[in-house]
Amino acid sequence: MDYRIGSASMSDLESAKLVAKKLFETYDRDRNGVIDTTETIPMIVDAYKSFNRSFQPTRGDIDSYSKVMDRNGDGKVTYQDIEELCIKYLCPQFSQQQRQQANKPQDPRIDVARRVFRKYDTDNSGYLNVQEIQKMIAEAYRSMGLAQPTYKDVQVWLEAADTNKDGFISLQEFEQFVLKSL
Repeated sequence: MDYRIGSASMSDLESAKLVAKKLFETYDRDRNGVIDTTETIPMIVDAYKSFNRSFQPTRGDIDSYSKVMDRNGDGKVTYQDIEELCIKYLCPQFSQQQRQQANKPQDPRIDVARRVFRKYDTDNSGYLNVQEIQKMIAEAYRSMGLAQPTYKDVQVWLEAADTNKDGFISLQEFEQFVLKSL
């Protein structure tokens, strides 16, 4: 598995985050937002393969590996844990405090926006497409007791949030939209 991102240096924060995203997408095979024990096994095996070694991890190996990856000690290996590890090892110039600050949303609405975005980014593309946006808006309407959104409702929302007008909503666009509207 090649984790080089074009000609970008792996010492910059955005490249480390991109590596984290690729790793998480590769190993969170059931797309439940957590790298489970069974998903940890191929991760360990692939790590050894990268050194031309064959390895069958024991239960102890799996537990140790999971413990290292679970950065916040909550018993789950999440995207946030993987991202923190990538930043720690690929961007050693960042202090622990800088890493925590880089990953910590400044506004509590950002944390909510990120969770909502991940929930509806069902293809894990890093963007919300029209179908994903429609599902998100439909659920919001349903929770407020409103009729299903029309095609026009979805288009108006997309036009308001899609600042670069590419027809998709990136996480950054979504965060900015949430901050402006709430």
